[in-house]
Amino acid sequence: MPDKASRNRLPKTYDFKDVEQRWYDEWLREDLFKATMDPGKPNFSMVIPPPNVTGVLHIGHALNNTLQDILVRYKRMDGYNTLWIPGTDHAGIATQNVVERQLAQEGLTRYQLGREKFIERVWKWKAKSGGRIIEQLKRLGCSCDWSRERFTMDGGLSKAVREVFVRLYEEGLIYRGDYIINWCPRCHTALADIEVEHEQAEGSIWYIRYPLADPDSKKFVTVATTRPETMLGDTAVAVHPDDPRYRDLISKHLILPLANRKIPIIADEHVDPEFGTGAVKVTPAHDFNDFEIAKRHELPSIDIFDRNAILNENAGPYKGLDRYEARKRILEDLKAQGLLEKEEPHALAAGECYRCRTVVEPRLSKQWFVRIAPLAKPALEAVKNRDTLLVPPSWERTYEEWMTNIRDWCVSRQIWWGHRIPAWTCSQCGELIVARTTPKTCPKCGSTELSQESDVLDTWFSSALWPFSTLGWPEDTPELDFFYPTSVLITSFDILFFWVARMMMMGLHFMHDVPFRYVYLHALVRDAQGQKMSKSKGNVIDPLTIM
Repeated sequence: MPDKASRNRLPKTYDFKDVEQRWYDEWLREDLFKATMDPGKPNFSMVIPPPNVTGVLHIGHALNNTLQDILVRYKRMDGYNTLWIPGTDHAGIATQNVVERQLAQEGLTRYQLGREKFIERVWKWKAKSGGRIIEQLKRLGCSCDWSRERFTMDGGLSKAVREVFVRLYEEGLIYRGDYIINWCPRCHTALADIEVEHEQAEGSIWYIRYPLADPDSKKFVTVATTRPETMLGDTAVAVHPDDPRYRDLISKHLILPLANRKIPIIADEHVDPEFGTGAVKVTPAHDFNDFEIAKRHELPSIDIFDRNAILNENAGPYKGLDRYEARKRILEDLKAQGLLEKEEPHALAAGECYRCRTVVEPRLSKQWFVRIAPLAKPALEAVKNRDTLLVPPSWERTYEEWMTNIRDWCVSRQIWWGHRIPAWTCSQCGELIVARTTPKTCPKCGSTELSQESDVLDTWFSSALWPFSTLGWPEDTPELDFFYPTSVLITSFDILFFWVARMMMMGLHFMHDVPFRYVYLHALVRDAQGQKMSKSKGNVIDPLTIM
């Protein structure tokens, strides 16, 4: 029988705060989570989906990390060499927004600070606040190897990002060009297609009369559009070549209402004769499909918006108006001139920025792109051949659809926080230099007047390298040889394409093997209304509060 003093050391009730913290500290002191590399044991390795450095834990994190913790503890007890790599993501747009809001409270903007001072400010914020989520993960009991914690902008990962960018450029898989992109007028940056969230909304479709450019004719072509404000950038009206209503009008010209500019009637098989009147306005600088039509027919592009979605000098008398105010004025003027035929209700999917919920604006812009089809093909084959298993397998069809219909990936972002694109332009001869180290002179003319690209890379570009960059790549480290490919990735299904597919592409291209053998895609924890939890919606639940 224990003595009375021993009995008194055991509390009458279980206090998780005392017990859990005491044992977790003990495990850390004993280095029980540290990876071993015993060649006589089997291996098990995972990378944590790096939470945004701006974030705090919610129930979704608790689910995701509990599943990982169960697996790694089981394998550890089963005698495996186990490695669970923790880390955080620099979250370019989200982090910049946080710091810019702080500056706004001080009456400052990032432009007043300048790029270098602003970046210093972000690093200070990261040093003060960025480690909070790591401490919360520890409080949940996550048994990561904390000695190997990584950050997507630490020195090693920055080196990996630059190496990948330069190699892809040298291989012709990265290029810079004018292309139509999703533009956020609030965040002032390009967005990838999957960073735009589409919400069903009730809108309208307007029928506008475009008169024939024949002074003796009173005929017109009625064009149906959901965005009348963009008509100022029209450079053609398109009809289907087999549509009998317009066959005699093809190659003739119309007068663009309000702009008094002649535009051609063209035939393109992309046009759906069943939509509206079968005649559609072609606005190459502000519509993805129209951009492709313009390329096929060598049409000019007219950009009518500035970066805030305010109409610019190309909009004539509407210059300076917000896009929605411009729509109102344009419709009033069309009606006054007898050119607005009718308006009908029309359901549409409005694209919103996934960060700030601002309605995005398709916009013609010079951007950097990854030529994605050559990378997507082997990543699709790897899943078809069972080199990587998606669990549950019902997600294989979705994965295949995405990877088959994939478009080039716009990787440039017009913000300051992130991996700055390693490209320089010579001010003397215009030579473009993409290099691993900062060049001192132009290799073409010898000038020292070089300016670096101001854009940074999409945050998902660096996180796509996570399974091998966290193991020391591009250096040939013992950990890389020992633990790559990783055993399993556990993540929610909503970032299958955002993140998982891109890791597959980059892992196969640079490591010549899949980044993980299994991908377990778990469900989302939603609120009472079925919505995904997010800080912007204010519906997150902190598991530590529940505890």
